[in-house]
Formats: sequence, structure tokens, C-alpha cells
Amino acid sequence: MVTTSVYPQVHSDFNKSKTILNQVIVEGSPQQVWKVLKAYGTVSNFNATIDESYMLDQSTGEAKLGAEREIHIPNGINNIINKERIVAYVDGVYYTYDVYETENFPTKQMEVTYGVRRNGSGQTVLFSRMEYEMNNYLNTRMFKGKLKKSNFDSLLSFKNYIETGEMNTDLKELRKRYSETESEDEDTADFAIRVEPTD
Repeated sequence: MVTTSVYPQVHSDFNKSKTILNQVIVEGSPQQVWKVLKAYGTVSNFNATIDESYMLDQSTGEAKLGAEREIHIPNGINNIINKERIVAYVDGVYYTYDVYETENFPTKQMEVTYGVRRNGSGQTVLFSRMEYEMNNYLNTRMFKGKLKKSNFDSLLSFKNYIETGEMNTDLKELRKRYSETESEDEDTADFAIRVEPTD
């Protein structure tokens, strides 16, 4: 058995960026998690952190290299509007998208990865990594807590949908339901994803 490590790439010009890491244990197989993660264009159907999502290209809406979408994120009076393009993709393991255009939020640059793996105990782990930089240093530091919370809420929405089939469950309910959060471990922090090929 051969074990390899895969490292999603981020822009080399992320000079003053911050990194956010989140993960949750999911009661389900990696294949079940990946099936939901692949619903790239219809993520607003079940993810309560997103009001609206649709594809910007002519693809089927499934995650693939180069797929583009627009999402609307509730943020008070005006939704945050992001245009996102998948820039790295390993089928069944992870994808990374670049937020290449944004409205109503001071984003300078951002890349976000979602993926699935098994931990040392054999549990299915849904994880995310966000590399971001706001329009100035103060905002980069100030928005880290908000972005981390929003990203973790997104993972809870995925987890809840995978485990229960419920769509767009209220975020306050999700936080109460899953009050015990899983901390990041060494594998997630280093972002080494073990890929074990089948015979």
C-alpha cells in the first residue's frame, strides 16, 4: 500500500494572508460526504450560510476544475456576493476555489478548500481551509473571527444535511445541536491528505 500526500496550492502572492482551518466528524462514508461536496452550484439548497447559488458557466453544477459559480451570503442589509472558480481538484478528496470577485465585503483575495478524509480512528472528517487577505491589514485581522465562524457554520450545514437530510436548518439550531466542536489536528493543520489507492 502506497500513501501519498496532496497539498492544495494557494496563490504565491498571498503575502499578508491569514489561514483558517476547520473540521467536523461526519457520521457517514467519505463517498457520501464527497457526493454532497460535489453539489457546487446548488449548495444554497442545503447550506444555511448561503442565500443563493448558481453556476456562471454551462456546466452541470458539479464541482470540477474550472467550474464557476456565484453565491450570495447574508450579511445584514446587503448580501456578500462572491464569484468563485475551482482552481484545484482531486476527485473524491478535495477542491479549492478562488474568490475572484466580491461585492459588499472588503476581500482582497481568498482561496477556500473543502475536502474529506479519514482520521486515525477511521472516522470520516469533513474539513476546510481558508487562505484570505482583506483590503488592508486591520481588516485582515479584524475579520478572522467572523470568517472562521461562518466557515465552521458551513461545515455544520454540510454535516447536518449528510446525517439527517434536513435542508437549510437554522444556524442557531445547528450550533445548539452540534455544540461540541472538533479541534484541528496535525494532519489538517499541515493539510496533508492521505490517499490510499485501492487494489
